[in-house]
Amino acid sequence: MSNLNLYNIEKDHIRENLNKYTRKAFQLLPECKNLHILDVGCGSGVPTIELAKISDGHIIGIDIDETSLNLLRRKIQETGLNNRVSVIKDSIQAMDFPEESFDIIWAEGSIFVMGFEKSIKKWRRFLKPNGFLVIHDENKDKNIKLGLITKYDYAIIAQFELTANLWWLEYYTPLEQLIQKFRHKYPDESELNNELNNDQIEIDKCKSNSIVFSSFFVIMQKV
Repeated sequence: MSNLNLYNIEKDHIRENLNKYTRKAFQLLPECKNLHILDVGCGSGVPTIELAKISDGHIIGIDIDETSLNLLRRKIQETGLNNRVSVIKDSIQAMDFPEESFDIIWAEGSIFVMGFEKSIKKWRRFLKPNGFLVIHDENKDKNIKLGLITKYDYAIIAQFELTANLWWLEYYTPLEQLIQKFRHKYPDESELNNELNNDQIEIDKCKSNSIVFSSFFVIMQKV
């Protein structure tokens, strides 16, 4: 296994610190059985695997990045979830499913790809009647985003925030420590160090502007 893959695996372990908020959002939904869940922009599948563990449903993860999807496929094998989690490589912007396919559409950190308004408008048709859309997005323009929800015939069920301080303590501080660890151990690996540099740039942006990494979950229902 490459050191870049090892870094991404350890980075995912840090991301798992935030799984408690994935669970909190899921627990705000009504209790249902045999759910069909679409995880949009699943990446390496940290929330995907968590959703499989806390529900009895079937989860489809969709993402365009093959490296991330390979990590998710490995997790699916390791956790024995082959029969309940499947993966589709496709662009969020191109995805197409039969109408009313899913009980829940879940999007953590991916709605920016198409934008909040376009996403909730397009994805609505993929939801079953009374289905749920769960979004985790940055706080920027939050009130505008919340105002769009009723415009497209959803009802807000619940919402909660993840503060900048929380993000810093639970994700960015340990991530920066991990970056320093790998940079020190493998200074001559260009591909790895490109990844480390990209992650450090994100951290530096967050240091300079807290709104970048404060965020909110919103749970809405198709009505």
